[in-house]
This record gives sequence, C-alpha cells and structure tokens, in this order.
Amino acid sequence: MPALIFGAMMYGTLLNLLMLSFIGLPLLLLALLIPASRRRMRRQPLRFGALAAVCALFVACTLWKIHRDDQSNQALHPHLEQDVQLDGLQLPAGTQLSLDTLEPLDAQGRPQPHGLRSLVWAEFAAPHAINGVEVTQLRMQGGGPFSKMLLSRDQEVMGWPCAGGTWVTLDIADEDRLQPSRWRFSSCTLVAGSDVAGVKWPASSEVSRYDDSFSLNTLGLASPPVVIQGLVLSDLTLKLDEQRRPGRWSGQLAQDLTLGDWHYPRRMRVRQDTPGTLMFSPSRSDSAHNLRTGETLDAGRSIQQRSDSGAVLWIKPNTGLGVLDW
Repeated sequence: MPALIFGAMMYGTLLNLLMLSFIGLPLLLLALLIPASRRRMRRQPLRFGALAAVCALFVACTLWKIHRDDQSNQALHPHLEQDVQLDGLQLPAGTQLSLDTLEPLDAQGRPQPHGLRSLVWAEFAAPHAINGVEVTQLRMQGGGPFSKMLLSRDQEVMGWPCAGGTWVTLDIADEDRLQPSRWRFSSCTLVAGSDVAGVKWPASSEVSRYDDSFSLNTLGLASPPVVIQGLVLSDLTLKLDEQRRPGRWSGQLAQDLTLGDWHYPRRMRVRQDTPGTLMFSPSRSDSAHNLRTGETLDAGRSIQQRSDSGAVLWIKPNTGLGVLDW
C-alpha cells in the first residue's frame, strides 16, 4: 500500500509539473513582449532562465514522446503498397494491417513472431478470398477461438450457409496462424431461412463446432418459432454428429400441445434424447396436466412419452436427467 501511495504521489507531481510547463512556457514568452515584465525578468535572469529551461525541458520531452509514439503507432499499423505472401496467407495491396509487435524478442529474450508475422488484424480494400471464402476483415487476436473473418456476402463456409456481414470464428493453432488451409471452422451465423438438418433456421441462428460434433441454436426466445418434427418451438438447440446427422435437440413449446392424455402449455421445456421419444420438463411457472385423471406435473419432475402415440414411458425426478429446476 505505501508503494502505491508513493507511486500515485509521484504520478500526480509529474502531471502537475507537465501542466505547469505547458502553461508556464507560453506565459514566459508572452512576458518578454511586455516592457514592465521584461525589465523585471532582466533583473533576475538566473531565476527566470532556470524556470524557462525546466518548462522547455518538460515540453520538449513530452513532444518527443508523442512523436515517438506516433511513429510506433504508424509502424504497427502499416498500409500495404504491394501484395505480400506470408507462408500460406496472401495479403493484397491496399490492406490495412495491425501488428502486435516489431520486436524479434519478447521481454524474456525469447524469439517471437515480429513484423508482419505478428499480424493481429487485416482490413481489405475489397473482398479478398481466404481458403475460397470472400472476407473483408481478418482478426487473429492471439489465435484460438477468438480468430475470425468478416464475410463480404452470404456464402458457404466449410459446408455451412453463413450470412454475409457476420463473423466466422476459427480454431487456429499458434503454429498454423499463417496457414489458412489448416484453420478449423468454429462457428458462424446462418443465412436466414437456411434449411439445415430438416429445420428452416431464422435470422441470427448460429452453428458452432465442439470437438467432432456441432450445435445449431436459435436466438433464444427472441427468435421466431421454428418447426422440428411437427412441433413448433422457440429457443431450439439441435446437436449434430461428426457426419452432421441430427441427434438430440431441446427447446420450448411456442404453442400449447396435447400429447396422449397430457396437456402442455406454451413455453414448456421439451427435449428429444432418442428418436421417437419426447421428454417434457415443467418449470415453477408452467405445469403439465393430465386431461383424463386431472393429475398435475410440476417443477422437479419430467415425463417421457412416445412421440407418435403419446404413451407414457416414465415420470422421474430431474436428478440425473440434466434438467435445471427454475
């Protein structure tokens, strides 16, 4: 704590000296133009000379630092005058770049990518093809899932219909950051109305990769309803395997549903774990009702039925079912 207080005091002192220097130096120069002030300054030349020297030193050092920072900033944000090939990544003339560093060594003296090889982002003057995908920006923020490309138009990216004007995120290992052929698809926003896995996905729906499987999601309850296996749902999440075959899905009913003897209100949670079955999970605000017996199924338990006949397979507590009670 004392070190922090001392540091704050030193910073405040330097800041005050800097402000006084930028104010004092012009005032001293102005005083030289006024006869009375000029005569007074001549009577005490050492005092006013030392004051002017200190002010001039602070001003000069500050202006020099501003100039050096500006030079460094320009060097880290070059504008390409000609095409450049960085391993497997081509950058066309007219591209505006942002680099992480110009230094060949890091703070511990270890070699690191420098110059163009420390590319953080690139903004292209015109749509530019990377791995056959037309993009207007490339951002490589440390590699990994934060790396992404901004699509210039609707187009297929690694087999997925991705929307123009949105970002495709990429899984890029550090050693592959300049080898686009090794980049792995991570996620993108689907083109509105795309038919994927038998579902027409509304605007802002996303597809994401997890290891060797995929997940497709609508934009929560704010998204328009979708139809899957004849059910009208909101907040749909659909899992696909490595071959992109549909598997488990979950969502909320967008309209009331009666299946067999059970009636489920709108917003009831529903999930399919295995083909031909449906699992319904009430929340604290929505209960299921048996139309024949009058039984009520409240939060804390779920029911699984055959999707064709409505036959009840079981009613169980949510413990172990992966269902959150809310």
